Amino acid sequence: MSENKRNRLSWMQIINAIVQAVVAALTALGVSSCTTFIHSNL
Repeated sequence: MSENKRNRLSWMQIINAIVQAVVAALTALGVSSCTTFIHSNL
């Protein structure tokens, strides 16, 4: 029982890390694309 709980917890940590990585990547891409868009318009 406790092993299953620990396994689920680790899966949640992995999924949370993946989500954070995706959000960070999208944020970086969005910021870079926005800055290039602004620079190209200037």
